[in-house]
Amino acid sequence: MRIAYITDETMPNASASGLQIVQTLAALAEAGARVDMLYPVAPGDRRDEALRRAELSAYFHVECGFGLAPLPAALTAWRPPIKVAQAGLATVRALGARYDVVYTRNVGPILPVLAAGRPLVFETYRPLTQQYPASRGPFRSVSRHPRFIGIVTHSRYARDAFLRDGLPVDRVETVYNGFDPSAFANERSPAAARALLGLPEQPTVVYTGRIAPLKRIDLLLDAAERLPHVRWVLAGAYDTDEARPLTARARTLPNVTLLGYLTGDRLVVALQAADALVIPPSADPLEAFKTTVLPIKTFTYLAAGRAILAGATADLTELLEDGRNARLVRPDDLGALVEAARALLSDADARARLADGARRTAAELTWGARAQRLLAFIERRLATMRP
Repeated sequence: MRIAYITDETMPNASASGLQIVQTLAALAEAGARVDMLYPVAPGDRRDEALRRAELSAYFHVECGFGLAPLPAALTAWRPPIKVAQAGLATVRALGARYDVVYTRNVGPILPVLAAGRPLVFETYRPLTQQYPASRGPFRSVSRHPRFIGIVTHSRYARDAFLRDGLPVDRVETVYNGFDPSAFANERSPAAARALLGLPEQPTVVYTGRIAPLKRIDLLLDAAERLPHVRWVLAGAYDTDEARPLTARARTLPNVTLLGYLTGDRLVVALQAADALVIPPSADPLEAFKTTVLPIKTFTYLAAGRAILAGATADLTELLEDGRNARLVRPDDLGALVEAARALLSDADARARLADGARRTAAELTWGARAQRLLAFIERRLATMRP
């Protein structure tokens, strides 16, 4: 199967979507698909494919076995022009080649690809028809096009939104994201991992990811003030505009450590340094900010084999179950977060049970398993289409 994957993201980048795209394409290629990533580059960028591939492999710590099709585009800080230009350039490129399927997370290519009679897959983590009611009619219309393979969602939460708004059941498929099992081949105790990072030997809670108000990092800092005997570790870029107010506050708390943006083995070590891994227990990222649905860190947290502390939100409860593989608390309840953290950090047996449950949940959530599920969905839908 030849797949043209269209993205408007420059590569490499530090976003969760960049990681998700590259890991998915690498896994599809490993599974036997012939995949080309059509993506924007600066017009003056003349590097050859070998250099580009080496850069992606080093940055994302994965063997990039897929093809690269860089398309010169005017890169500006304002995203809409890039999205429009890349959608046009990449669509023309994809339609001019013999691809079996066009795959994208961008809405721009959908109509021209289908109008040209080519099969198309659209992927999204967002419940778009709920967030943008004006899109309900267009999505219902597109979903009934004979060459539309379907929508791949990252959660049942998003899938259910499309189904409630009238899309056919067989055209919307949930395929969870994943993790790279090879990254966790070297097991370490929390104490050993803390020593590698130069962290003190004390009860430790670790957060990895974006440091920003919309991620509700303030809840973690509030909890750190309430539990001064606990080390709170934040592994994420702390020198961005959105992070600076939180960084300034974190630096006033002696039990908070900022590790900065981490990738590869150093990120794994940070996860392994935890007695508990935390996702800020708030409904805001899902319901108010609408920027996070079943965050990708959930999969690496599960794979790390540590107790997970999170909020009982509608997306996380698809994979996390209180008492089985996580400790879930009421969202946006600082008191509940503090009490749960205190109890969990004082109960080694409970942490061990939850860690074992996390590993069991993670077993079927690799990037390789995701690629197999994606290909099965695409092949099943293609089989229903007339030549």
